[in-house]
Amino acid sequence: PPAIERLSSRLFQEVIITNSIPVLEQNYFPQLTVLSVASLLGETIWRVHDDCSGGFEPYSTLGID
Repeated sequence: PPAIERLSSRLFQEVIITNSIPVLEQNYFPQLTVLSVASLLGETIWRVHDDCSGGFEPYSTLGID
């Protein structure tokens, strides 16, 4: 597909996406990095369940500074 050809043409050093939308393995290319959103979704569900939405620190349990 044209978009994959443009993204993989070495114009970009890295293309970062999330796994919130599946990507067929045939559409992967060397510069593509797929990040999981599982921890972020889990944290959000936990905070909504515990009614802790105030003062939300989105990366507090992800180990990201």
